[in-house]
Amino acid sequence: MNHAINKMATRVAAIALTALSATSALAAEYPSKPIRMIVPFAAGGPTDTLARSLAEAMTEQLGQKVIVENKPGVGGNVGTAQFARMAPDGYAVLLVTNGPLVANQLMFKNLGFDPKKDLDPVSFVAYLPNMVAVHPSVPAKTIKELIALLKANPDKYSFASGGDGTSTHFAGELMKSMAGVQMTHIPYKGDGASMPDVVGGQVPIVFGSIFAAKRFVDGGMLRGLAVTSLDRVPSMPDMPTVAESGLPGYDLTAWYGVVVPAGTPKPIVNKLSQTIARVVASPDFRARVEGMSGIPKSTTPEEFAAFMESERPKWKKLIEESGIKIN
Repeated sequence: MNHAINKMATRVAAIALTALSATSALAAEYPSKPIRMIVPFAAGGPTDTLARSLAEAMTEQLGQKVIVENKPGVGGNVGTAQFARMAPDGYAVLLVTNGPLVANQLMFKNLGFDPKKDLDPVSFVAYLPNMVAVHPSVPAKTIKELIALLKANPDKYSFASGGDGTSTHFAGELMKSMAGVQMTHIPYKGDGASMPDVVGGQVPIVFGSIFAAKRFVDGGMLRGLAVTSLDRVPSMPDMPTVAESGLPGYDLTAWYGVVVPAGTPKPIVNKLSQTIARVVASPDFRARVEGMSGIPKSTTPEEFAAFMESERPKWKKLIEESGIKIN
C-alpha cells in the first residue's frame, strides 16, 4: 500500500516538475512573435497615447514588436470584454483604466467580463490627473463661481466626459454630489473626442484629462478652472485643485495598468511585469508620462492586485452616493 502511494507521489512530483520545466522554458523563449496591446478607448486620447509610448519602450526591451490596437466603446467595456476572451498566452496585453478594472462592475448590469475572474494583473503604469475646464462663454472663472452658477441654473448646463464610467465621468458626478448641483452628462468616445464640441461651444463644461485639455487651455480656447487630483500638478503649478477651490476632500484621479487574460502562465506575467518596471524606470518613458502631466509608477502583479482591491470601497461609495447606474 505504502509502496503504491509512494509510487503515485513520485509520478505526481515528476509530472509537476515536467510542467514547471515546460513553463519556465516557455517564459525563456517568450516572446517569439509580436504582442498585441489592446486599448479599449479611442485613438488620440490619454490611454492611447500612454499605450503607444509604453508599447514602443516594451518593443525595445523585449525584442519583439508590441502593436497597439484600439477597441473603444461603452466606457472601455467593449474592448475589455473582447480582450478577456483572448488566448492566455502572453501575446495579448491590455492597457486599461480604473473604469473597466474596478468602477464599471458597480454600474453596468452586464459588462461581458468579470474583472476579478477574467483578468490577471501585471503592473501599474501611471496616474493621469484630470481637469475641469469651461468654454470662454461660461461666466465662471473659479470652481466656486461655477458651483454658484450651477446652483442658480439647475439643469441648464451639461458637461462632457470621455465616456460612461470613465474617470472624467466620475469627476463630474463627484462634483455634482459634493456641491449639490445638477449637470447633464454628455459622454464621448474618449477625451480627444469630447474637446472639439466643448471648444465649439456645443457643450459648456468638460471634465477631461489634462493631456487632452491643456493645449486648448494654453491656447485660450478653453478656460481651465482646476485639476481633480488632491495635489497640484507639476506641469500646471498655478492651477488650483478642486479641493482647495471650495470642495475640500475632492479627489478623482485616473490610473492606468496592464492586465492579461486569466490563466496566462505566471512566468510570462512576471516577465511582462519586470519589463514594465524597467520601462517605467527609464528617463525617456518617465519624461513622456510627465509630459502628459502624469505620474509614472510600476508594481509587481501582487501589488497591483492589492491596489485594485483597495480601490473598490472608494468607488462603491462614490457610485452609491452619486446614484450612477448605466444599463
